[in-house]
Amino acid sequence: MSGGGLSGEDKVLDLVGSIYDAALDAQLWPGVLNRIGDAVGGPQVVFGFYDPANGIVSMHAPRTDPDILRSFDDWSPNIPALPCTGNYRPGEVFTGGDVISRDEFTSTAFYNELWGPGGFSADPLVTNLFADSAASGHIASHGLQNQSPFDGSQKRLFAALAQHLVRAVALQRRVYHLTIANERALTGLDGLQQGFLLVDAEARPLFVNRVARALLDSRDGLRLEAGALSASDADGGRTLRGLIKSCAGDASVVAGSGGDVALPRGSERLPLDVVVTPVKQETAKAVLPWTFSQRAIAIVLVSDPEGEIQARAEDLRQRFGFTPAEAAFALEIVKGDGRQAAADRLGITVGTARSHLSSIFDKTGSRRQAELVRLLLQK
Repeated sequence: MSGGGLSGEDKVLDLVGSIYDAALDAQLWPGVLNRIGDAVGGPQVVFGFYDPANGIVSMHAPRTDPDILRSFDDWSPNIPALPCTGNYRPGEVFTGGDVISRDEFTSTAFYNELWGPGGFSADPLVTNLFADSAASGHIASHGLQNQSPFDGSQKRLFAALAQHLVRAVALQRRVYHLTIANERALTGLDGLQQGFLLVDAEARPLFVNRVARALLDSRDGLRLEAGALSASDADGGRTLRGLIKSCAGDASVVAGSGGDVALPRGSERLPLDVVVTPVKQETAKAVLPWTFSQRAIAIVLVSDPEGEIQARAEDLRQRFGFTPAEAAFALEIVKGDGRQAAADRLGITVGTARSHLSSIFDKTGSRRQAELVRLLLQK
């Protein structure tokens, strides 16, 4: 995908599509990382993961001196505050200043002998990509050493891209260095927390993972019609099929090569977030040979925000001892538009909201709402 001639939201969507392209073709990562860095305003991007079980041990930093990258191996046991970065969930954005103060960091030998001379900023934007018992990965975007700190819009864009990077890397870990000869071998994709479908140009599923099958069976937001992927909402279904068709390079369709769409659901539920990205045919030959005769032309990745909200609420309950109602209110208050707006979204009175907030302050030890929001987003 190329971002030329695009602007604003379309440019971001094009970049998201490129992230999923790189998940299926690792050679694309350097160019994608440079685009992420330029978009965020932190042009020097370091993207690394260690995953020996899946045969992936690599670091990409296309704008960094290769000799400096190799030096990291020598310093790895003595990198300041490195163990603290594991406290953050995959997709959660933090900065260098969240794990070590700037003054403390810049006084270390590591900073003065390697980090600073390498051109890395002291306070990058960072997110973990995955972390389990034997593997880990992260991405960091570094601004120029003398430039202003990242502003709110840059942080929000990095946070949005981080969610797609986590999903793309989860996908790559399951297909990298694999020769998928039959459908049984694709069952590893059942480990994804998102729905994953491979579809042909007519939107007919060629492979559906466990999460996607459950969403299709519920027929609430996503469904099959005459064997083709569609949606409960007619407009959403037309948009979804158009995005899939664009991945086939059909000249009758406005150029787009995929994109995303929110599919409404009933009963006041949050819509499903769907990202459609093309499967390059050369990649399909190498990675998905069993589907090539059927011409798999697109990946459809479906996220259920309600599931993610439930996981976040459970995390808050475990960390702070919140009640279910307090956890739900805490998730609304971090949106930053005030107690009244949070109460309105939950359908509770201002008095109840005040009671929840008072209890949350007590359990977290916070004194101000801004301090509370920072704490809730911290880990």
